[in-house]
Amino acid sequence: MERRRATRGNCGFCGKDYTRWGMTRHLQTCAQRASAIESDAKGSGKRQKVFHLLIEDIWSTDYWLHLEIAGQSTLDQLDQYLRAIWLECCGHLSHFLINGIYYDRQIEIEWAIGETRRMSTQIAAAFELGTEAEYKYDFGTPSELLISALAVRSGNWAGKPIRMLARNNSPTMKCTACNKQADWVCTECLWDDRPFFFCDRHSNEHSHEDEMYLPVVNSPRIGMCGYEGPAEPPY
Repeated sequence: MERRRATRGNCGFCGKDYTRWGMTRHLQTCAQRASAIESDAKGSGKRQKVFHLLIEDIWSTDYWLHLEIAGQSTLDQLDQYLRAIWLECCGHLSHFLINGIYYDRQIEIEWAIGETRRMSTQIAAAFELGTEAEYKYDFGTPSELLISALAVRSGNWAGKPIRMLARNNSPTMKCTACNKQADWVCTECLWDDRPFFFCDRHSNEHSHEDEMYLPVVNSPRIGMCGYEGPAEPPY
């Protein structure tokens, strides 16, 4: 079996191309990013902890995000961002699991397992350098993410609570019939554990009905539930 190459992405500051771990190293030394941080320091933003988070799909190394988030923002805001860029399809429930504590939007005491807190918790109260958190969206057809706090700095922050540092480029999926770039996922084939990527031509020739198809998108939720792609940027 041909080994797939690691997905790459472009730095949001200088545009250079790296894998997710190469991007981790690059962002520590990127001159354009350092200049942006210096510019922030001269601004009127509120001084606080700022966290560099790496967010990855637990089951596939294809999908990753490097984000920077203000420490005084909340887990609820991070949840909304992840839904917008990667996950939201049908308004499913979600939660974070951080150091053995579940963080939910609404706490149903009779269903709670272990210690549970609300997503209104600030990022700086839930994360510190080196924290690894799990996140789950949709408990029926779940999308599961790993969130790692790679760095923490003190700095001025103004504007939106989350900034995109880098994101993986969309993986190239191949049509199972002709090996050209795929456009569609046949969800019936996916759940039957059969080849499920098809180009426009071969999706039309495929035996399953049109309503069984979902578009190929740059998201770990590809082909799941009713997911058809992210909201339009900026997020």
